Amino acid sequence: MPKMQLITTNFTAGEQSPRLRGRVDIDKYNASAKQLLNVVVFKQGGATIRPPTKFIGEVKVSSDTGRIIPFVFSRSQAYLLELGNLYMRVWKDGAIVESAPSVPYEVATPYTDEQLADIDYSQGADTMLAAHPSNPVQAIRRFGDARWTVSNAPFAPPPVAETGDRGTMTMTIDNVALGVGRTLTAGSAFFLASDVGRRISWAGGVAFITVVGGATTATATVESAFGSLSANGTGGPSPIWLLEGSPQNDCTPSAASPVGVACTLTLGAAGWRSDVVGGVVDINGGLVRITSYTSPTVISGVIVKALSGVTPAPSNTWVQRKAAFNAVDGYPHTVTFFQQRTWLANTVRYPQTMWGSKSGLFFDFTPGVEDDSAVYKTVDSDEVNSIEYLHSGRNLISMTLGGEFETRGGIEKPVTQTNANITLQTRWGCDRVRPEQVGDDLLFAQRGGQTLRAIRGDELQGFVALDVSVFSEHLIRLGIKSMAFEQTPESVLWCATNDGKLLAVTYNREQNQVSFCSGDVGGEVEWVATVPEGGGDATYLLVKRTIDGSVVRYIEKLDWGNWTTTQEIRNAHDCRKEASGAASATWSGFDHLEGETVSVLADDIYIGDQVVTGGAITLPRTATSVSVGLPYVARIRQEPPEIALRTGTSQGQAVSVHRVQVRFNQTVGAKVNGTELQFRQFDTPLTLDQPVPAFTGIKELPNYGWDNGEAELLLEQDQPYPWTVLAIIRDMTVNES
Repeated sequence: MPKMQLITTNFTAGEQSPRLRGRVDIDKYNASAKQLLNVVVFKQGGATIRPPTKFIGEVKVSSDTGRIIPFVFSRSQAYLLELGNLYMRVWKDGAIVESAPSVPYEVATPYTDEQLADIDYSQGADTMLAAHPSNPVQAIRRFGDARWTVSNAPFAPPPVAETGDRGTMTMTIDNVALGVGRTLTAGSAFFLASDVGRRISWAGGVAFITVVGGATTATATVESAFGSLSANGTGGPSPIWLLEGSPQNDCTPSAASPVGVACTLTLGAAGWRSDVVGGVVDINGGLVRITSYTSPTVISGVIVKALSGVTPAPSNTWVQRKAAFNAVDGYPHTVTFFQQRTWLANTVRYPQTMWGSKSGLFFDFTPGVEDDSAVYKTVDSDEVNSIEYLHSGRNLISMTLGGEFETRGGIEKPVTQTNANITLQTRWGCDRVRPEQVGDDLLFAQRGGQTLRAIRGDELQGFVALDVSVFSEHLIRLGIKSMAFEQTPESVLWCATNDGKLLAVTYNREQNQVSFCSGDVGGEVEWVATVPEGGGDATYLLVKRTIDGSVVRYIEKLDWGNWTTTQEIRNAHDCRKEASGAASATWSGFDHLEGETVSVLADDIYIGDQVVTGGAITLPRTATSVSVGLPYVARIRQEPPEIALRTGTSQGQAVSVHRVQVRFNQTVGAKVNGTELQFRQFDTPLTLDQPVPAFTGIKELPNYGWDNGEAELLLEQDQPYPWTVLAIIRDMTVNES
């Protein structure tokens, strides 16, 4: 019966997956735990109770879904944007911004509550661009705490493409089968003479126009059979018809140069439509931005790139380009800023295309081949890889459904239209979860949301995407919904999962540390967002709770307290609110927890649980200050130890634990296997109505007997006090069989 003393010095491997319970051979086994509930693992290895949540306020429409987004103008001016159904409100320093006393400041937005989850955003200085596939890109601008605007981004011009022509009328064909002489009929005037030679398509069918008989009729040859006899115009349900390509006729410019001069473009026959305004015409090696429509044969614009001459350009040697973004073709899914350009990507029609603005001109997408021209690029791959996110790092990373691509420029040169090199780096695919930059690593949820990967790379060899959740995969089996990185006071990636849990992932690349900890705030965490606040970072949660039988949504803040000075978390209960004043046994102002059983600290002493009635609690004695919130338990459940025996392994053997010693730091209260440890010292002059001072040192629990193979050890903190575990020492005897 060998006797030994084992010490657990750290928990840096985090909460271990049940699939690894038998892997006693790996180094991380002795640095992991069976459960790490509501704790945070330090970079140094110890574990502390996770910071409680502080009640900040209720969202505008508590029963409806919402979203919170960080807006960081500077370290001293950081905001939390609350987005709901068609509105935006602003929070600063843990309080809502008001337009008048007790009147929250509010701005209208185009986003419905169903669209909020799919918003991507990127910020530069006092302007944030927000992208959603069903809405034009929005510019959210700050002019002061209570002065904001939300409007369509002023792209001039926007990204353009040879989108073809559409109308609002219906379109029919008299015969859907392959063949010549088919009749196309428009519901109102549409066809023009220069449409001859163009193709019209809908529902999988394509017809080549051979004759325009009038404004409402044309004759065509069906090259691909149509799935239906008719199609709707823009604004109608699918299928929607499209007249492909550019007008088929000679186009004559009135001027060739210089840049900035007016230029008229004249067609040999009717072919222009009024919606060409705002687009460009690529002709004779130059570009003309269209500013006005005169007639079906004449439009006018400004030369933005000099033409080679004013010679008439025949059909198919010039191109009409219109705005690439619209209600039918869709709007960008994602946006970022990279190398002094705005980058947009992924519309319904162009899912693999990305557009970069002109260098230094964030709203100008004039195409060209000069180094400062806008960049138009499509990710080439052997499958459809819609770009879910663009990320700006050392290089531009395109996170697609099928893989991760990197865009580089020339050697020591930025990305331009002529030198952009797009290469596939990994084939994992990205889920619709906004990635987070953590130091030099980019953390993203793999397609399906059940794996967390870290992109690491260098300037020469591209990058790899490592699975950093493999040891704790059970915690994200239902998928990640939202992530936010809190650099200080601890290096923690907070993750909200699809089942409403809150995970704390301590991430430290220098120490090769990834420590997953499970968490539960008593409600469903829907969104997380981190902003700089004071001397560190503040993480806010949007939490869905059921209070007094009704669904509510609160904004709550993870509160580390005076961590920089005391390095301990006090008042450890969730959705917390505090009050102070004259001595009283009755305290009100807790309507947000009506009907709930709450834990109470009175004058920093835990006095048990109370039920909030009429927004108030009644204490068994008077107090001058109270802290009230929902109780939660921090728990460390140790794995059975692995001991190398003369006969082999200790797994499955009878084990006796003679003594357990726990090294605490700044701790008040703890349980070991259900036995409460004593922290109040009666040999001191302190009285029972004074707070227990925090303890640092070793506490001991005597023998608790034999166990067959498991020898499970459970450490808990179920009171709203500080609790930090640095090491666990066990004196053990193993009965070798």
